[in-house]
This record gives sequence, C-alpha cells and structure tokens, in this order.
Amino acid sequence: MNYTTLTSQIIAYANRANSTEFKIAVPYFIDNGQQKIWKELRTLGFQKTVQGNAQVGVAYIPKPQDWQETISIIYGTPDSPFTNSVVLLPRSYEFCVNYWPNPDIANSNNPPLFYADYYQQNIEPYNRHLISPTPDKTYSYQLIHTTRPDLISTEKQNNVLTDHYPDLLFYACFLEALIFLKDDQRMPIYSKLYQETLDSANKLTQDRYIDRSIKRDVG
Repeated sequence: MNYTTLTSQIIAYANRANSTEFKIAVPYFIDNGQQKIWKELRTLGFQKTVQGNAQVGVAYIPKPQDWQETISIIYGTPDSPFTNSVVLLPRSYEFCVNYWPNPDIANSNNPPLFYADYYQQNIEPYNRHLISPTPDKTYSYQLIHTTRPDLISTEKQNNVLTDHYPDLLFYACFLEALIFLKDDQRMPIYSKLYQETLDSANKLTQDRYIDRSIKRDVG
C-alpha cells in the first residue's frame, strides 16, 4: 500500500468515484486516520534512539525535537552508555526535587538515579528531562523514545504504517470517511475491524513494553 493506492481504496469502498467533494476531502481523512493511529498504536516502529553526554552540574538533558514519550534512559561512563550501565528510574518531578533539592550541586558520591519528564525551572520546561541527583560527570547516555512518524502524502508515499500496518491504516482512514458521509450503518462494522486490528498490532510488542514498564512506575 502507498498513499495513491490508499486514496483509491477509500474512494472505491465509499462508492464515491463521481464525487468531487468527496475526493477533495480524502487527504483530510488520511491525515486524521494517521493521527488517530499515532495516538493509539504502541509499536517498535515508532521508536527512536538518541545518544548524548550529560553536563557536570547540569540537572537536565534535552528531549529530542520529535519526542513523544520516553521509554528508557540509561547511562554509563563518559565514553559509552554501555559501560557500567545504569537504568534511570522514572519518577515525578516532585519526587526528584525532594530527593535532590539542590539541582545546581553535583556530588560524586551520589550519581544519577532518577529522571522526570520535565524540568521546571527555565522558560522551556517540557523540552527537558530532570535528572536526579545532578550528574557529577559527563556521563554518556542513551535515550529511547517514541516519535510521531512522517505522515504520508502525495509527496511521501510510504511510511511505517503503509509498510507494516496497511489494514489498520485503511480502517482508520475509512472510518473518517464514514463520519464525513454520516454512514451510520457501516461505522460499527469498521470501528470493530479497526479496534481488533489495533489490539492485534499492540499485542505484538506488548511483552517488551511490559518488561520496560517495570521500570516506569511513578514515584
């Protein structure tokens, strides 16, 4: 499947080959369908990995620009995150502040243990992870996060959804078309197909997420 074939499929299933109004709206259906999947599908295909180095005495690390949700952060020596690796445990902002109330102070006897999803001090709090205690070395870290995939369009014909989840993509987009058409008869059928396919796709990575979620408890 690609953007062109998906467009044709939506028009054919809707039986609107002669409707200019419907054809004009198809890109809107496809965009909305992708947005819906992006919010509900948990798949390895949405994951990315970045590496960096902490700064001594700086209590935060930046989030990638395409960040959506953090899966894990590990750090090691200044040379490699995979030497003497430590997995940071996710905690609330308040927990991290209570545990290490002086973010400008680093102590070699208290290396980092926790992270929070945001750093509430400067003007862009949601662009950073708070690290607690504050790094005392330039630790090399690896951050695994979910990201929003590039949406398909006439210019970009394929993405992870067309390549690996074509049925799910069609059901999501066609549901948007049925809403537009006010087709109450077929909507329950395709809602069920969408949900069943979504559940099946999510189950493929469920075990890995459960394993990671052990470390994602809230403090």
